[in-house]
Amino acid sequence: MSGELKLILAELEESLNYLSEKSIDQLTDTILNSNRIIVVGVGRVMISLKAWVKRMTHLGIDINYLGSETEGVIDKNDLVIIGSSSGESLIPKVIAKKAKSVGARTYYIGCTEKSSVDRLTDQHLILTGRTKFNSPSDFDSKQPMSTLFEQQLYLLGDAISLKIMSVKNMEENDVKKHHANLE
Repeated sequence: MSGELKLILAELEESLNYLSEKSIDQLTDTILNSNRIIVVGVGRVMISLKAWVKRMTHLGIDINYLGSETEGVIDKNDLVIIGSSSGESLIPKVIAKKAKSVGARTYYIGCTEKSSVDRLTDQHLILTGRTKFNSPSDFDSKQPMSTLFEQQLYLLGDAISLKIMSVKNMEENDVKKHHANLE
């Protein structure tokens, strides 16, 4: 294995040790108790969140991403998950305000507690890593900008998906029923 891959895996293992089972359970419960979910992010964060949309759709969750051609209306029974390592990016801040104004519940996932987005949302899950602004953290990644956060976010979606499968007593055949079949 290359030195770069060893570094990435070591950083992921160390940083994810800060993530508690309780925080994963809380976010999973919030997802399962929501009518509709929209995820919001910018750049590579949105790419990681789109993986959530794809897998959770296979689990029967009504989830989509901001800007999708099939994005539906959001109201008080719905959830807006906002991913932003810094919590200071323009689009996540504006969408957090808009989501609150229509009565949706909001959930921030990022690296910066007490950031602008964090202060606007109902709940949060703080991951360990640095941001594009190199804000201080408990873990100084050697990877550029918010790469470690984006990787953690992707894996968090898979962990939550496994938790949802367990809660809903789903097996792989149940997941396949919602998988695309025109491949």
